[in-house]
Amino acid sequence: MKFDLANMRSIRIFALVALCLVLAGCPSDNVPLEVVGYNHTDRSIGDFYVNGGWGAFLMKHSGGGTYTCCVVVPPVYKPGMKATITWSDEAGENPRSREIAVQPYGPNDFGLFAVHFLRDGQIKVFVTPYNLGHPDYPLKGDEAKL
Repeated sequence: MKFDLANMRSIRIFALVALCLVLAGCPSDNVPLEVVGYNHTDRSIGDFYVNGGWGAFLMKHSGGGTYTCCVVVPPVYKPGMKATITWSDEAGENPRSREIAVQPYGPNDFGLFAVHFLRDGQIKVFVTPYNLGHPDYPLKGDEAKL
């Protein structure tokens, strides 16, 4: 059996589901996603969290290199869904928190829960199978530049 990128992604998602069910006891009707962060700002972010789960340290104008486990979402998007994003400054101090609307997603979008700290102070989150830079990635244009 040849292991290509699609097979590896399937194996990784299966392992996340199994890990979540066995260790975290999450309901089987939720989908676990790896968390990835992108910092489009001029200042590093000491840490960030999604619904209490650790994201990572994010250098200024960087991201996408660290994936953490996991955030769970319902298998079907529910209008009005929000995620609580908490982050600190580059020294790990001055924590802030904000509820952010989760962008609509479909059944083929599972893989990553991406968090973007944008230059204008906005935070956007997406459920997506793609990394930043892919032509089908949901964040486009100048906003997507790190």
